[in-house]
Amino acid sequence: MSNARREGTPDVSFLARRADRSSGPVGGSTSMRPPAAADAPRRVLTRAEAIALADAAIGMVTVPTVGVQVSHRAAAVASVTNNHQPHCDDIDELALNFVTRLGSDIPVIVGTNVRDAATLRQMIRNAEMKKTPPVRKEDQEDETDPDLPIKHALGPKQYLPVTLWHDSTTHAMETARGETLARMINVMHDAGAGARDLVMAGTVALTSRVRLCHYIHGMSAWGEGTDSEVTVSVRSQDGRASGWRGQAARDWTQMQPEQVVRDAVTMANKMRGAVRLEPGRYTAILGAAAVGQLVHMMADLFLARANRGGAGPFGLANSPDGHLLRLGQRVFDERITMYTDPNDPMGGDFPFFEEDGTPSGAQTWIEHGVLRALAYDPSDAMEYGKTPIKQPISMHVTGAGKLSTIEEMISTCERGVYVNRFSNVQLVDFKSGAMSGNTRDGCFFIKDGKIHSPVTNFRFFESPFIAFNKVLAVGTPERIAFGFTPPTDTSFGAKGFAGALETWPNPPVIVPPCMFRDFNFSALSDAV
Repeated sequence: MSNARREGTPDVSFLARRADRSSGPVGGSTSMRPPAAADAPRRVLTRAEAIALADAAIGMVTVPTVGVQVSHRAAAVASVTNNHQPHCDDIDELALNFVTRLGSDIPVIVGTNVRDAATLRQMIRNAEMKKTPPVRKEDQEDETDPDLPIKHALGPKQYLPVTLWHDSTTHAMETARGETLARMINVMHDAGAGARDLVMAGTVALTSRVRLCHYIHGMSAWGEGTDSEVTVSVRSQDGRASGWRGQAARDWTQMQPEQVVRDAVTMANKMRGAVRLEPGRYTAILGAAAVGQLVHMMADLFLARANRGGAGPFGLANSPDGHLLRLGQRVFDERITMYTDPNDPMGGDFPFFEEDGTPSGAQTWIEHGVLRALAYDPSDAMEYGKTPIKQPISMHVTGAGKLSTIEEMISTCERGVYVNRFSNVQLVDFKSGAMSGNTRDGCFFIKDGKIHSPVTNFRFFESPFIAFNKVLAVGTPERIAFGFTPPTDTSFGAKGFAGALETWPNPPVIVPPCMFRDFNFSALSDAV
């Protein structure tokens, strides 16, 4: 099969506009960049531009290709560390990935120096030569129609309409991040005597991104979304007290950055004079941020493939063929329900597999404690006759019955520990789902229904699959913030902003604070 060729030079003038917007390497200081036009706040490709780029790129590649994936992501980040001079960065990553007839991929990073079709064509040719040898049309021919299975798999598909894009966020990317950070710093300075010895590290980050999976046989998946996040960490200069707060939303108008600073300062002041508490099993009241960090790490464990033969927490080891799973069985407390919905107003996600564009809709994973579904990628779904469904990287957790506030949970706890959030959470044992990490930025001993004293941090070792069977109370769900981690360099293809954007922002996780029985705080930790 040869790719369709188009006469004349394809129109990729939007690449020139992108190049004009950028000056210097991606990730450089905003002081190096010219101001954006007031009538052009959108920093990523429109659907029409993405399709035009995909069509042009398919016409430029020489290797037999069934389609191309276009990914464009832009972000505006402002940060301050230890009350030092604020720093702003703009990020712009445009990438193509050609899906070849041989099953291999040819990735192309389109730098901001690409202005015209000739330069784009040369970049694609260079990527072809590095990735795979040329394949001739006659090498692909046989007596049957070689495109028949591809036409069947990649024909037109129906996608759930979603609303993940907010113009308020794209407009805020122009100026709001710097102005917001300045207001946050002022709040810190105005916090009074209790904040005089505190230093703040804060980040304001906004992003917009699009994804197009475009195939020559009619299948075309399109998604666009915006997101924003504000996080603040406050510490005393002696390093003995710290506090943290964060907020995330797709719609920038929902953000309250000044309140995030106030809450972090309040938490840090409450942590002054922390004492050591003997590790062990305690009733644990986990804030939403702490619960969300556990739930986020559970995504891979909902893959059907990962549980076969008892390899994961939802599998059965005595299955005759190794494929029997615990579907239909109660696995969590009956108050717990977990679901994903691409059109979730508090988060949501693209309604397709970003790897190949296969549709994926809403799914209830846990219904009142009963396991209802597990995830199948397109290849596994075809093998086992299932409908493809993405793993729940964007999870919404709710509780049934009376929802309790954290204050109400504390009032009913005779002896326990309150945890604001965790850090360095790692999956330790795949079979049980056991995880380990540290408490951080707010940990308190509870005695007789009241906060008794702040305590130094613990290391925990616990499986959320066990903890969700020991639920004592559930609160109101909220979306949590994971925080933006600055990269070590700004080069494409390395661990720079291009690499950082692959993991930021994390897909939305919406969870309630929860109260668990016998949570295992396994050791003391000197981390602050």
